[in-house]
Order: sequence, then structure tokens, then C-alpha cells
Amino acid sequence: MKSIQIALLSLFLLTFHNNTAWTQNSPYELTLRKDLPLGLIGASTLGVGVVLFSNKTPLTEADLQQLDPLKIPSFERFVTNNWSSSARKTSDVLLYSSFLLPFSVLLDKDIRNDFDKVAIITAESMVLNMALTGLVKELAKRKRPFVYNETVSDDLKLTGDAKTSFFSGHTSVVATSTFTTAKIYSDYNPDSKALPYIWTAAAAIPALTGYLRVKGGKHFVSDVVVGYLVGAGIGFLVPHLHKKAR
Repeated sequence: MKSIQIALLSLFLLTFHNNTAWTQNSPYELTLRKDLPLGLIGASTLGVGVVLFSNKTPLTEADLQQLDPLKIPSFERFVTNNWSSSARKTSDVLLYSSFLLPFSVLLDKDIRNDFDKVAIITAESMVLNMALTGLVKELAKRKRPFVYNETVSDDLKLTGDAKTSFFSGHTSVVATSTFTTAKIYSDYNPDSKALPYIWTAAAAIPALTGYLRVKGGKHFVSDVVVGYLVGAGIGFLVPHLHKKAR
């Protein structure tokens, strides 16, 4: 995930540097006043997250012996019994597919002619989300549900990943991707009859991802709810901040 974050940040910087021809009737505008702070916030947050990640200490056998499921909120305690390999694999497919989803808007001619601007906005959304998600994970250090599951091998429990439950990165990334894509398409095609279907899909795909993360034993319900809200919020707000004033 860290390599993906760095790749997206590089895409943002290179595209911003090479941006030339932007269509006059585009609904968006790029300005240093908006985009420089967004880029700096994303880069600095990403950097702090990487530092915290590199200094993370995994759980120990002693930590496992002190676990108390009763300290987990009652409404999501059931998740500690979940452990589905198929659910986890499917959620991975949705995650990695979400990185390709924003390219689907290039099927629209007007968006394709405005590629540089759209690429910057999309990259900003993805970098900001993954940087924030990574930072919160490293600060919260919440144990994943499977740590409490007696059927799961201790080898998995004694890893740094076992302390990155809050909040769900899969859910937040997919939500950012789907909401950014839907928002961009909507802003270029405000009268399209396809918008209800596009927004329905944008909302449903990250919801399915969150469900699979809970079923797979990787996240609590609150992890995916927060991940959904953060990802959807960033995915909607970043393109909206770039809209031209009427």
C-alpha cells in the first residue's frame, strides 16, 4: 500500500508539472492557492505515516494473553468470530480494481480532452485519502478482529498488520475512487440520465467492500463505517473544491 501511495503522489507532481492544454469549458480550475496546500498536506501526512509505519512494533505473546473481547463494544463483538478467506480475497479484488476505475471517465470525450486536470484532481483525492488513512492507522493502533479469534494462527496475530484495524483502508480507498469518479462524471455531464445508476454504484461498491472486510475478520463495523465516510467525503469534496465559481 505504501508503494501505491508514493506512485500516486508522483503521478500528481508529474502531471501538475506537465499540465498544458486545458479546455476552456471545463467545470474545473486548478490554482496554486488550492492545489499547492492539498499537495503539501498529502505529501507531509504520507511522510509521517511512513515514518510511524517503519517504527511500528508488532504484538507479543504477552499482549495476546491479555486480550479481553469484553472490552470490544457489544454491537461489533461478533466480528471476532469471522474469518473468511474468500471474503478477504474478493475485497482485495475490489481494492485493486478501484485504482483502474477513474480511467473509465476517459470514455467521455469532454473529460478525455481535459485529461491533465482530471488526473490531478483524481491523484489528489487518492493521495489525501491514503495518506490520512495510513496516518490514522498508525496512531490508533487498533487490533484487528482476528487477533481475538482462537482459530487464527498466532503467526498472523504477531505482525504489525494486526494493529491496523482503524479505519478500513480498503473501504476508504474504494469509496474515494468511486465517489471521485462519479463526481467528476457528474460535473461534466450534469444532465446525464445515467447519473442515478452511477451514484448508486459509487455508493454500493465501497459498502460491499466494507461488508467483505467485516466478514473476512479484518475489520470491525466501526472501522468500515468511518472508512466509508472518510473516503466518500474526500472523493466528493476534492473535485468540488476545484469547480469554477459561477
